[in-house]
Amino acid sequence: MAIPTPERFAAALAALAIGFASPALAQGAAAFPDKPIRIIVPYAAGGGADLLARLVGQRLSERVHQPVVVENHGGGSNTIGMGIVAHSEPDGYTLGLATPVFVMAPLGMKSKPYDALEDFSPVAMIGFTPLVLVVHPSVPAKTVREFIDLARSKPGSLNFASLGKVTTQGLAATMFNQMTGIDAVQVPYKGSAPGVADLLAGNVQYMFNALPSMLGHVRVGKLRGLGVSSARPSPQMPELPAIADTVPGYQVTTWYSFVAPKHTPKAAVELLNREISAVIREPAIDKRLHDRGLEPDPMTPDELAAHFRTETARWAKVAQDAKIEPQ
Repeated sequence: MAIPTPERFAAALAALAIGFASPALAQGAAAFPDKPIRIIVPYAAGGGADLLARLVGQRLSERVHQPVVVENHGGGSNTIGMGIVAHSEPDGYTLGLATPVFVMAPLGMKSKPYDALEDFSPVAMIGFTPLVLVVHPSVPAKTVREFIDLARSKPGSLNFASLGKVTTQGLAATMFNQMTGIDAVQVPYKGSAPGVADLLAGNVQYMFNALPSMLGHVRVGKLRGLGVSSARPSPQMPELPAIADTVPGYQVTTWYSFVAPKHTPKAAVELLNREISAVIREPAIDKRLHDRGLEPDPMTPDELAAHFRTETARWAKVAQDAKIEPQ
């Protein structure tokens, strides 16, 4: 029998060590998560996106038996919060709540804070919702047509709240104003909640915002809804017509999803996708999402990645048509 060379002997020992280590490695991988998970919400606390992240995060915590902590880092058209996500350890313990602003914001910046398609790992989709055009009760318009006529008659006199020029709310209003010939002043805020607060106080006159953020205020009469940005009326507010009925071709939807830093282990992404998707499919959560005006739509990570690519191309064209120059 041939005597193994030192090199072969070392290789055999290495293989043996790997064999013994494999169960331990597998056990370590199966232990994820074994510490708290944080969700970075790139908006101020109290808005629709924040409440949604907390709703899903609480149930996710119960499913994975680990705390899920929500942190709010608003400002910079989402780039402050999402920048934190991009530069976090890619270990599966940091998630970011990504909305259309996630892919929009870099379009308006010369110095890109991140690349939405290259610097993140898509994790899970929560769902979609239309925006709603709301006005302060002091605005006499009761319909989309009346509002357009009123705004046209007073160029430069109306203010609208947004989260920045290159955000869902900002671009939705910009598109609407361009398509209808309205001249109005944009007032940016760090999050939905402070923008809505100023709208409620009458400091701004109108706003496009996600339906979940506006439902309660419209239902109790603190704000007046004029129309929704989807192709058809929303089941949650069937009394509001589609804006497209008055402004043909106008259509905008917003969405809520989770991303992680690039290079997050595939096993962690798949587990999080599976658990978050399961949360969304639970009848009680599904009902609460619908009650908030959101249509749940779980996706695989690959499907979510394709969605990001489509949205990036779409909003790049919108920004170009609006002649928004990167700052």
